Amino acid sequence: MSNVTSAIRELNDSVQNFSSNVDVHVRNVDATTKQLQQTAESIYQRVDKFRTDIMHGEEKQIAYENILRIDNVIREQFGNYDAIRKTIIGVVRDFDINLVRNSTIEELSEELWITSSRYWLSYALLAVTAWVNNYPEVARNALSESGRKDAIKTSLFFCLLNLRFERVETAREWFKVYCKSLDPTMLGQETSVMIQAFMGGIFGKDKELESNVSEIINDWIRIISEDAAISDGIIQDYVDYFEKFNNRGDFNYNMIAEFCANADEIKRSFVDVSKFDKLIELVDSINVESSLQTDENYKNRVDAVLMNLITNFDEEEQELRNEQKYFRLIVDNEGDKEAAQVQFDEVMEVQNERYNIGKQMVEWVVYGDEGTDVSVKKFGLQSTKDWFLAALDRWIAAVRDRCPLQYQFSIDSWTGTSNGRDLDEQRTALTNYFENNKFKMICVNTVNIALAIVFFISLIVLVAAIVKTSVAAIIIGAVLLLGSAAGIALRILSGKKKWQERLDIAVQNLEGTMAQIVEFQRYFSENLCKKDDLVSRLSFI
Repeated sequence: MSNVTSAIRELNDSVQNFSSNVDVHVRNVDATTKQLQQTAESIYQRVDKFRTDIMHGEEKQIAYENILRIDNVIREQFGNYDAIRKTIIGVVRDFDINLVRNSTIEELSEELWITSSRYWLSYALLAVTAWVNNYPEVARNALSESGRKDAIKTSLFFCLLNLRFERVETAREWFKVYCKSLDPTMLGQETSVMIQAFMGGIFGKDKELESNVSEIINDWIRIISEDAAISDGIIQDYVDYFEKFNNRGDFNYNMIAEFCANADEIKRSFVDVSKFDKLIELVDSINVESSLQTDENYKNRVDAVLMNLITNFDEEEQELRNEQKYFRLIVDNEGDKEAAQVQFDEVMEVQNERYNIGKQMVEWVVYGDEGTDVSVKKFGLQSTKDWFLAALDRWIAAVRDRCPLQYQFSIDSWTGTSNGRDLDEQRTALTNYFENNKFKMICVNTVNIALAIVFFISLIVLVAAIVKTSVAAIIIGAVLLLGSAAGIALRILSGKKKWQERLDIAVQNLEGTMAQIVEFQRYFSENLCKKDDLVSRLSFI
């Protein structure tokens, strides 16, 4: 019996010794586990992208439907507003040719006023028709009510209207009324209409008035230029625009994405420098020749500015237009609601705040829509060019800082850090890692350890069965012992055969990733150099 006890004790000592040896290497299992986790994460990301694409497709379709729904609501609730806008332009133009009887115009204006009595333009239309039909008291009352509804738009509207019919003295008086309500550090969006009128040469009929407007604008710019806080704010507005510029970039570096742990940083830098082409396109789209200004097209130009003024929607209508704009941004962003929300919040911030003239000009340049005349955008960029360039320098400095100087590899179970120009050193480091960890990579892995545990448990069971002379237990222990031993042997042999192939694949992945890093570095540098082209184009604005 003592011999058996001694044998069991020796067996336990052997198991403990093996366990100690396994403990030395078990920490190396973490590398294999990490590799499995990375594979699982890659699969998860692909599935998640598939799910996201489906969701984005659904959101895009819903957005389309909401755009159509809001169109119907606008037609139902504000159809008369649109009719008033068209009517007042038609009435103004009819004064040139007198095709419509004044009594007809009067009836039409009264009918539209009754259905839209909350709208400042309905009172303006009533004032115009009363003036034409020589009802001075009605005209004064309607004019007064229009001013109460929206004093700024009313004063600018009648300034432009009088300019159209060459009533220069009256126009000048209206312009004074308009300017009295303005603060260059707190301007509303209707100021763009006045600038558009100025850029269109509408004040050119009266050189004195044109000179006054030019002096006012230059003085506004001077005032804000002398304010360091305002100037820095304008620069930051441009920087924020560069940061949020909607250009995702086509990141085709698949090996960087798979084998670089800091691939997200690299992709961010790729997207950053991909924006230069779009910024150049923006400048080119603004730097166009102004339309020819002649006496023959003078009234048409005034009409265009008037239309721009009266199509600046009032609050109730604007809320629906804003909602519709949000859904259009979802469509533009291919169903990505988060990206659309960021852009929408930016647009709303611009729309809802009152700005200094510099911020207003930035808004014309970067957020101007189809209703903003290109000459106004061009004037805005001309006037804020120094701020634009300062913002460009600030943004590029941030882009350089964000670009990673080190690339963190994770290939097979090997990790390394490279500057992108040391392929030979990285290849040597990878090869040395494989050579130094050959035993661990072939023998010590999760499956082999599990089989080893089964082997020693089977051995214990077999010894115990022999002691007790249990035939069934001896058979089971022997089968498990031989099976686990065979499994370990086969896996080790297979690992030896595939080890060189595994090393070759790892080296190929390293070389491919390094090649893409070199290509990314070239792309980054070349696009960053496009700043000079952008600055050159700005100099011709």
